[in-house]
Amino acid sequence: MRSPFEHYIFLFLLFGLSLPIDSDTKTIRFTLEPEREDIIQYEFELWKGSSFDLEIPFRVLSNPGKIQLYIPNGYEYFRIRAVAKRQVRGFWTDLYEVNSFGKTKPKENTKFVAKNQAKTDVLVPIATKEGTNHFFLTESKIQVKPITKGTVRTSVRYRLNGGVWKVTQVPEFTFSKDGDYKLEYQVTNELGVSDSMQVSEFSVDNTPPNTEFLWEPQTYQNKGQKYISANTGLNLQSIDLGSGLDTIRYRSNCAGGQKTDWFLWDPKNSWPKLLQSCSKNKDWELEISATDRLGNEEIPKKIQFTQAHQGN
Repeated sequence: MRSPFEHYIFLFLLFGLSLPIDSDTKTIRFTLEPEREDIIQYEFELWKGSSFDLEIPFRVLSNPGKIQLYIPNGYEYFRIRAVAKRQVRGFWTDLYEVNSFGKTKPKENTKFVAKNQAKTDVLVPIATKEGTNHFFLTESKIQVKPITKGTVRTSVRYRLNGGVWKVTQVPEFTFSKDGDYKLEYQVTNELGVSDSMQVSEFSVDNTPPNTEFLWEPQTYQNKGQKYISANTGLNLQSIDLGSGLDTIRYRSNCAGGQKTDWFLWDPKNSWPKLLQSCSKNKDWELEISATDRLGNEEIPKKIQFTQAHQGN
């Protein structure tokens, strides 16, 4: 699980380019719409080169909606990140090259998804299928620390998952295993006055989803190699037994070129588009990564595709 200081900003950038780049004024016009209501601004960084260690970027803030981004002379790259309420900032996107951005307009809007981020609260509510909230712990260690006035000494009587009652001044708990937990505790001061019994029920989920590749029809296998045809379809099955599946992302690398950005996997359209864009290349690679609703991210799974030689 990510550090609690990495805030969960799940950022969709819907690029609806209305005009191409004007080479004279270097103006880019597009639309940025937040997927989450708490996103209040977008922050841009303009770079002269692609190395972050060699310069200080030029920064611009913009509200969601239609945007005109003016690129000063000498700046050739830019990147974007979301700014949420309380000035919580998301992850930066990859660098976009000014001179190539928006030249080829896609047939339909594609959802680009930035890297997911972890929740910040100690206990995070996740909605269940029944419409109720179930809480998940995002810290590996917690303390029950009584808040008192003056120098009054206190003790805490507690137990975990119905175990033996224990008493100490400041109980500390470590939760390294996934599962469901019930913590009961009661604070008593040195005068013998106790507050009411407190009960906290929550779960721990440190395990990312697991994705399986399902081929339809099934692949033909010979000598350890699997073969697919142009009519073979690919479905992805991602299972998460904790907080639940959030998204499945993918990116590709055709013929040894640069890897694409991460995109949301569309069960109907992503695979046909990949075949169309990479089918003329002899070798290409597909990466898949799923993320759960707490921000636990699957280590990307890779598939290498090689065009088979046809016999006479």
